[in-house]
Amino acid sequence: MAPLSKTGALETYRAWNACLLAGDLKGAARFIDADNWREKCLGLTDWLTDFETALTHYEKNMVRPWTGLEMHEEEVVEGPDAVTIRFRVEATHVGEFLGIPATGRKVSFQAIRIVHVNDGRVTGQWAQLDLWGIHQQLTTPEETSGSVDR
Repeated sequence: MAPLSKTGALETYRAWNACLLAGDLKGAARFIDADNWREKCLGLTDWLTDFETALTHYEKNMVRPWTGLEMHEEEVVEGPDAVTIRFRVEATHVGEFLGIPATGRKVSFQAIRIVHVNDGRVTGQWAQLDLWGIHQQLTTPEETSGSVDR
């Protein structure tokens, strides 16, 4: 399979991720090497070697439950065939996530991704979201303002 371009791992990752964030899953698929795919999203999936299954999990866990999904890179380390990104995500909870029905709450959480790239194509990733932090933001009772016990 010929590389998409002569770009480095970081540029390939960013092009692929831009498609994912835009909801362009077909566009994202152009940047991957499905024959060599390997992925784990710690706490949400076991090791996946089938890209279509990984895409289904991504849609279930990161597309359907959220709206206004924004990702802000906070630290990036690029190697010749991998990129590690520590980032913050902000989104509004509009569908079931971690068994919790939609709350309408805006959440912010940290995540880390290690994305592997070979010949200009993404071959997989290992991702870690702050699932406990998300759970707490979705389940902690909201404070009511203006009520004072006397």
